[in-house]
Amino acid sequence: MRKLYMYFVLILGVAMIGLGIYLMFNPSTSLQALTIFIGIILVLNGINEVISYFGERKYWGISKWIMLDGILSILVGGFAIFESNMAERVFIIIFAIWILASAILRILTAFAVKGFPGWTLLLIMGIIGLIIAVISLFTNTLVAIAIGIILGLFFIFQGITCLSLWWVIQKGDSKK
Repeated sequence: MRKLYMYFVLILGVAMIGLGIYLMFNPSTSLQALTIFIGIILVLNGINEVISYFGERKYWGISKWIMLDGILSILVGGFAIFESNMAERVFIIIFAIWILASAILRILTAFAVKGFPGWTLLLIMGIIGLIIAVISLFTNTLVAIAIGIILGLFFIFQGITCLSLWWVIQKGDSKK
């Protein structure tokens, strides 16, 4: 059984590294997969909340809100799964707005600490963030590429972790 597990970890590590490389070079696939994954998680969360409503409604006065949240999660999750192209665009816009808000807050913070060492670096980072946000709002490709690279790197690191675990298990078995 242990040998089977070792091979599983090895194969999983190689597969994750391969998936990471693929996702980095195919950003639209990354974004679509992420959108569908988020949709699945939202649907599962919604189902959990609806079940929780029926199980806990005697004990909680606010449980109607849990039911409403569950239904909303199911609807938004279903939208992300079945209308993934539209959901991707919404996701990109939300991501770009988040970058914009973060950049504006960084610029405001820089002016609030003006005169302190390093405030100009904070200002520069805010301005760069502002430029990236504006470009992202008008060019969905930039956000899709960024998401693809981030997801790709995540899977590569996870794959390396699996390979490291395989190496440790293999070395541990050889010491026995």
